[in-house]
Amino acid sequence: MPDKIVHDVWRPLLAFCGLAVAISWILWLPLVVAGVGAGGPIRYLHLLGGLGPAVAAIACAWWFGGRPALCLIMRRGVLWQVPLRWHLVAWLAPFVLLAVALVGASIVAGETLATPFARNQEFPDLPLLAYWIVVLVCYGFGEEIGWRGFALPLLQKRFSPAIATLILTFIWAMWHLPLFWFSPGLSSLGLGGTIGWFASLLTGAAILTWLTNATRGSILLAAVFHTTMDLAFSPSISPLATTLIGAAVTVWGIAALAGLLLPSRATAVTLPLKEIGQR
Repeated sequence: MPDKIVHDVWRPLLAFCGLAVAISWILWLPLVVAGVGAGGPIRYLHLLGGLGPAVAAIACAWWFGGRPALCLIMRRGVLWQVPLRWHLVAWLAPFVLLAVALVGASIVAGETLATPFARNQEFPDLPLLAYWIVVLVCYGFGEEIGWRGFALPLLQKRFSPAIATLILTFIWAMWHLPLFWFSPGLSSLGLGGTIGWFASLLTGAAILTWLTNATRGSILLAAVFHTTMDLAFSPSISPLATTLIGAAVTVWGIAALAGLLLPSRATAVTLPLKEIGQR
C-alpha cells in the first residue's frame, strides 16, 4: 500500500511541481534580475511564466496517466455543459462583488466611483480586450490546467477536498515566490501583507475546489473564475473598495472551506493514473 500511495500521489505530484516551477521560474529569472519596473518586451515573460503549470500538467498527465488522463484533462478544459448557476458564479460573481464594494466605498467614505477596468499598469501597451484575453490564456488556463486540472484531482485521490486544498495552496504559494522580486503588487508587501496574501490564496483555492468539484472538474469555469477574480481585484479601484471586496471574498472562501470539511469525497474530482511498472 505505501508504494501505491507514493505512485498515486507523491511521485506524479512532485514531478508536476518540479516541472511547473522549473518552466515558470526560468522564464521569470530575467525579471527577478531586472527587479520591479522592468520595461520593454522582457515584461511579457511574466505572462509566459503563467503557462508553466499547464505545460507541466499536460506532460505529467501523459507520462503518468497515459491517453485516458490526457484526454480527460482536455475534455475538462472545454466542459461548459454545467448548470447555469455555476456559469454565473464564474463569469459574474467577482464583478457583482466589485460593484457592491465600489458602491459601499462611495457611501461609507464618499469616494468617487472608480473605473475598475483601466489599462493594466504592468502591460500598458496592451489594449484592454487584449489584456483580458491574455489573462484568461496565461493566468486562467495557464494556471488552472495545472492546479485544478491535474494537482487537485490527483490530491483528491488520497485526501479529502479540504486537505487537498490546503496542500495545493502551499504549492501554489511557493510557485509565486519569484514574483516577490519583480511584481509591483507582491514586492511591496511586508510580513503582514504577505500573511494576508497567503490567506487570500487559501480562500481563493477553497472557492476553486468547491467550483471544480461542483462542475464535474470543469477547468474552463475554474480558468474563467480565476480570470474574473484577477480583473475584479484591479489595483485601479480605491483602497476601501479593495478592502471590502477582499473581506467579501474571504467570507465566501471560509464558507467554501467549511463546506469542504463535510464528507464530500464522493463528489471529489480525481485523475486516473497508471499502475507502477506500466511506465
